[in-house]
Amino acid sequence: MDNSFGAQQLQEQAQILSPRQIQSLRVLQMPSAELYDYLMKELEENPVITFDSIDYAEKCRRNSHYTLSDTDDAELADIIADDNSSPIVSLRIQFSMLRPTPKIEKIGYALIYLLDENGYLCYDDVEKLAQASNISLDDLKTAIDLLQTLEPAGVGAFNPRECILLQLERKGRRDSDAWVVAQDYLEMLSKNQLPQIAKKSGIPLHRVVNAQQLIRTLNPRPLMLETTHRNNEFIAPDIRILKKDGHFSVELNQLSAESINIDDTYSKIYQDTDNETVRTFLGENMKKAQWLRESIRQRCDTLMACATELLKCQRSFFETGPDWLRPYSRREMAEALGRSESTISRALKGKYVECEWGMFPTDYFFPKPSIDAHPLMTKNTIESSIQMIIGNEDRATPMSDEAIVEKLGNMGIEVSRRTVAKYRFELGIPASFRRKTFD
Repeated sequence: MDNSFGAQQLQEQAQILSPRQIQSLRVLQMPSAELYDYLMKELEENPVITFDSIDYAEKCRRNSHYTLSDTDDAELADIIADDNSSPIVSLRIQFSMLRPTPKIEKIGYALIYLLDENGYLCYDDVEKLAQASNISLDDLKTAIDLLQTLEPAGVGAFNPRECILLQLERKGRRDSDAWVVAQDYLEMLSKNQLPQIAKKSGIPLHRVVNAQQLIRTLNPRPLMLETTHRNNEFIAPDIRILKKDGHFSVELNQLSAESINIDDTYSKIYQDTDNETVRTFLGENMKKAQWLRESIRQRCDTLMACATELLKCQRSFFETGPDWLRPYSRREMAEALGRSESTISRALKGKYVECEWGMFPTDYFFPKPSIDAHPLMTKNTIESSIQMIIGNEDRATPMSDEAIVEKLGNMGIEVSRRTVAKYRFELGIPASFRRKTFD
């Protein structure tokens, strides 16, 4: 046996990614908002890339569902807020269209930025604004009154009661039964204490029931309908799958490769200069800009392929609604597209899809089977069954969670009472005592 030590040469295969490939993978994985920040960083380091095209493209992406007629690019740039938050932009545009005086317009813009994610103002914040800016009470009231006329109805309220009253007033229901109930008995209404409201208000019970039904159609969180809110940043969808003229269309709400433009000034200098240092510097940066354009183009192509395949495999969901979401995996999508599962995961990570039923993170469309014995049953299926059971219950004697568990068991769905309570809560369905109705 030879126990001597010596140099040995081993041959191994290793896949080494080029800087261009690494950049392409990074760009593919980024959510759209993060991509914009990344491009801003590239812009600082690469003088040949123009700023205006990127910045304008991002503002259009975040606000593409708002249409401004008879507005040129220069006017649009003046109107759009610096933070690019779609609801803020919409409210600022609406406020400016009221043609307030410059002083009131400035106060109105400040109030819009004080709104919380639900669309409410806070008395303390407004008071601090008035004191810090030396705003008169009359001007402040004028600005608040104008703010409360904007869409969605109820925005600019100071509390849920005022929010509901603003919406009732918009519907021409001031001084109606619903107005009285909302103004004086909203807390009792939330506890479903309709007989007590009838007794205290003198309004017949059947009219109190009608008032309750009307108030339930209103939204106590008006801005929550406008967008999803996360980490203090309003989210714009990355993909839109919507039906137009009876047919589904898939659209990307993405920065396109065309948003990366090379400044003509530098292109001309590159062609005309005899200075080799300048030519080398500009040539390298122009090449990096082209790589960046190609990375974004590949990102868009991959994301479009994923979105199209998503529509194909979850078509029942897009046609009929969340009840028809089926178990689905990224591996299935990867196999269908002939790409790696890691590529699919990178492409969809942190992205959002807008459709007729709302805005959903892409993870939502890849549910696992909820129960091993029922491979086609997802959490959505169980939630749908709970909704169906509650929808068919006798509202005079609503079912308890235990009774719902028993009913689900008869349907072959074995879940615990705690699971039913959890899913019911997530669906926004109140407990049985709050679902009770009165004739």
